[in-house]
Amino acid sequence: MEWGDARLHALDLQYHDLRPEKSLARRVGLETICDPELVLQGMSFPPEDTRAYFRGACLAKFGDEIISANWDSMVFDVGSEPLRRVAMMEPSRGTASHVASVIESSQTAAELLAQLDA
Repeated sequence: MEWGDARLHALDLQYHDLRPEKSLARRVGLETICDPELVLQGMSFPPEDTRAYFRGACLAKFGDEIISANWDSMVFDVGSEPLRRVAMMEPSRGTASHVASVIESSQTAAELLAQLDA
């Protein structure tokens, strides 16, 4: 099989398909390192001890005002201002102990950003 072979390309895509009924990893018996139940829980409830908490809580509360979210930043659209990027470069910041009260007390993303700027 050559590198450009369509079957190899299909295998590459299928490897990354995590649906249990389609997963190539499951079909070949690839050993997992995470409990599947914890993975499912993490999809809805991010861990409180990493920056994933900030990302998840903001998406849950201010989802309509967020235009981009990835590992190390979020971009907010609060209307009248230019888009606002919040950097999240440090994995151990943005935890529930750091930001839960700020998120809970903010009614809008603009209020959240103002509190983060203060």
